[in-house]
Amino acid sequence: MLHEHHFRAMNTDVGIWIWSTDAGSNPGIPGAMSWAQDFFGRVEADLSRFRPTSALSRLNRAAGAGPQPVSSLLWTVLEVAFEAAHDSGGIFDPTLGRTMERIGYDRSFELIERTGPAHEDSRATTFGGWRGVRVDSTARSVSLPASLAVDLGGIAKGWTVDQVALGLAPLGPLLVDAGGDLRVIGTVPDEAWPIAVQDPFEPERHCALVRLRYGALATSSCGGRSWQRGHRTLHHLIDSRTRTSADSDLHTVTVHAPTTTTADVAAKVVLVLGRQPGARYLLERGLSGLLTGTDGSRTVVGHFPTEEAESHAAYCHA
Repeated sequence: MLHEHHFRAMNTDVGIWIWSTDAGSNPGIPGAMSWAQDFFGRVEADLSRFRPTSALSRLNRAAGAGPQPVSSLLWTVLEVAFEAAHDSGGIFDPTLGRTMERIGYDRSFELIERTGPAHEDSRATTFGGWRGVRVDSTARSVSLPASLAVDLGGIAKGWTVDQVALGLAPLGPLLVDAGGDLRVIGTVPDEAWPIAVQDPFEPERHCALVRLRYGALATSSCGGRSWQRGHRTLHHLIDSRTRTSADSDLHTVTVHAPTTTTADVAAKVVLVLGRQPGARYLLERGLSGLLTGTDGSRTVVGHFPTEEAESHAAYCHA
């Protein structure tokens, strides 16, 4: 029996599907679904940079004021984020909050003014600013330079999907999906989970059908969250080297990885790097992906578990 639960969190639609082998209803599943929804809410309340009462907002307000004790949840996700920054050579950078604010992403996306005056570029913070953050694991404190603000929007959702999936796994095969960033554990009667990958240029159709037996998918796109400042179109995916919206030859990237956290970060890094360096990034890490260019062309990297994109996509394998 397939159990479903749907709700809104982190400004996206979240869906959870659990397959139970019990002939009747499993009394533990409703409570587990409620726990999962509450967990998404707790993460958002603690890690949102748009909520003034969040632990993240308190840390950002204290930038330049020396070591600040942080919540256990914020500490855990910061550790994961800084590890991702190190692994990506700083292309993924969790300290781009000031840049986000400067280019206009200074509030929840649905509240952003879609048009506005041009902004001035700033190079006040150099590439690799995350290296300037000082952490004390004994005191569980963080010293944030005055020029930086932490933004965990590029990793918190994927990390949350992973935690919920792992927490629910004892109940049976499952799929947790938060706005297209998803994780599966187990299969329903030995059948893969069918996942439709939306065509970024024609949202009413899909460009690939993924049959997922393990791991996670995550998608990043420069088309979904964009706005105008002067004559420039900006979006939320920042190139940490230029401190503004990424301007590569890729429009959308979907990555298959063992965890949603890994897929979430990799999709963003690849989109920033562009098609060729992005493909190398995936292959070097044993990951796979579907890369859609700004010209609409698609490239399959590695052993991406897709069907319908095969007839009209280039391939890149190790």
